[in-house]
Formats: sequence, C-alpha cells, structure tokens
Amino acid sequence: MSDPRLEKFLKPNDPLLIQTAQEIQPKDFGSDELKKDIAIMFEIALDEQGAKKTLVGLAAPQIGISRRIILVDVMADGKGKKGDLKLFINPEVVGHSSEEAEWYEGCFSTAQVCGIVSRPTKVKVRFNDENGAVHEQEFEGYTARILQHEVDHLNGKEFVSHITDNDKLHWVEADEFPAYRDKGAWKSWSKKCSREKWNEIKRAK
Repeated sequence: MSDPRLEKFLKPNDPLLIQTAQEIQPKDFGSDELKKDIAIMFEIALDEQGAKKTLVGLAAPQIGISRRIILVDVMADGKGKKGDLKLFINPEVVGHSSEEAEWYEGCFSTAQVCGIVSRPTKVKVRFNDENGAVHEQEFEGYTARILQHEVDHLNGKEFVSHITDNDKLHWVEADEFPAYRDKGAWKSWSKKCSREKWNEIKRAK
C-alpha cells in the first residue's frame, strides 16, 4: 500500500488523539473505505509486532483515522507473548468487574511515557465485526486491560489521565522497555516522568 499513514503514528501533541472518534454506520459495513482502513491497521500492527515486538493493541485514531476501530492481541500476556490480533468495530465496554488490578502501560501515542494503571480485571464488550454483526464477549486479565486502553483512545482519553500518583508515571527509553517489562521491574522503576514534563510533551509544536 502507498497510504502515508502506514509509517506514521500521530505525535503525542496531535489534537486528534483527544477527540471522540466517529462511529461506523450500518451503511459503511462492506465499503471499500472501511476495508482499506482495516487493512492499513492490520499492516501497521503486524509490522510493529514483527519489528519491535511491543504492540499489543492499536486504535484507528493513533494513525490518523478518526473512526471507532481497534485491534487487540487477545493472546498477549504483558510478558512478551502475542500472536492473535482481533478486530473490534464500535467497541463499547458494557460491563466490568468491581475488582481492579495494577499493571504497567505504555503507548505509541505517549512517546517514552509509561506508567502504572489500575483497571477492572474483567470486562464485557459489545462490538461489531467487519460485516456489521453485533457481538458481546467477556474478557479478563491482560486482554481486558488492552481493550480498555484502546477504547479509551476512541474516546480521546490517554492512559496517563488514569494516573493520579506521579510516582507511577515513568520515563522509559525504547531500548529500556524489555527491562522495564521484565520480572516486574516496572513496579519500582526509578526513572520518573513529572507531570510538568508530560504537559510539555502534549504542548510541544
């Protein structure tokens, strides 16, 4: 494909990342435009999984497509395992557990900023498949976390907004991510990202 979006994630300061993405309408299912957007997303996601091995989810707005489409690797475990990207169109979290758990999160849309986020451990998601059929499915553990993270993107929300304790906001260089993830090192990561630094990143031109 020659679409310029193939090699471009939006920068953290792009205003599209804080906008609500557009719902896919019934008339759009089966259209060439929707098929193209989905194909672009899969190509980018699979390429990133092969090259950097860190991508476990992708929301359309991250690559400049303001539509309610996400990909989630339902095999990912937060420890390096992955291999089954699933498509969700118009995903909506319609139920969740009262129990929450903390785990690290990073994002192509937040540069080197990672952090510890508390989220429900189980969710029920309603979504359309590529043909428009409606499904409801329950997910738990790390898959539930990825789903919540990606649905947040569709609502213009970044994971950083869930973090109120600045000590849980971290700075992780690209080559440090394997060490950050390994053996729970993220729980006591010494490199912090101040709220001021994050705000500067969001305001950068």
